[in-house]
Amino acid sequence: MIESTSGFAPATKRAVTKPKKYDEQLAFLVEAGTKERIEAVRGDVSNADFLREAIDGAIRKARRKS
Repeated sequence: MIESTSGFAPATKRAVTKPKKYDEQLAFLVEAGTKERIEAVRGDVSNADFLREAIDGAIRKARRKS
């Protein structure tokens, strides 16, 4: 590392991060047992991804009907 003669430490490189894809948060209550039913059918998909896909599918279906 290069020594600084000014008395200040050299700047460190910061990692470049991707822009956030998901930036809105939803919170809602569901009937008892819903979490277990989701876990039984979601396979290797995370709970969050499963719910995102389900919500997006419901929105697409509702738009087709209107």
